[in-house]
Amino acid sequence: MTSLLLITVLSVISVPIRKVTQDDVSAEFKKLRGVWTLVEEIDDGKPMPAVETSKNKLTFDDAGRWKVEIDGKVVGQGTAKINLTAKPKAIDYTFTQGDAIGAKFIAIYELNDDLFRHCGVLTGTRPTEFSSKPGSKQILTTFRRVTGN
Repeated sequence: MTSLLLITVLSVISVPIRKVTQDDVSAEFKKLRGVWTLVEEIDDGKPMPAVETSKNKLTFDDAGRWKVEIDGKVVGQGTAKINLTAKPKAIDYTFTQGDAIGAKFIAIYELNDDLFRHCGVLTGTRPTEFSSKPGSKQILTTFRRVTGN
């Protein structure tokens, strides 16, 4: 029994760990490509009124460029970088236009078919769970795909 356990452990250790490539990152951005409408947002424990969520749109291209629109007006845009090896996956948004040039929103995210959810902060430490409790400064958002991919 001990030999079988040792062989199992050694075989798991000897399996090469696949390195994430730029192609993997590009494929992930292709999954994000399109227009997303905001379904729910909780900012520092406070839910956004449902009547406001549908006015918010997030658009990604397949190179990681993004923009946020409210009622058709662009209120933020920039670039994103993702880390596919982080658990949960991580995404960093950098603002490249508007009043917040250079600001970063660091987040964790998950993508399930036509639902995209991220939880992040503008200042502080990257969240480790998908939550937004009062005093956390975390913003938890859920988007549903409208077009793309």
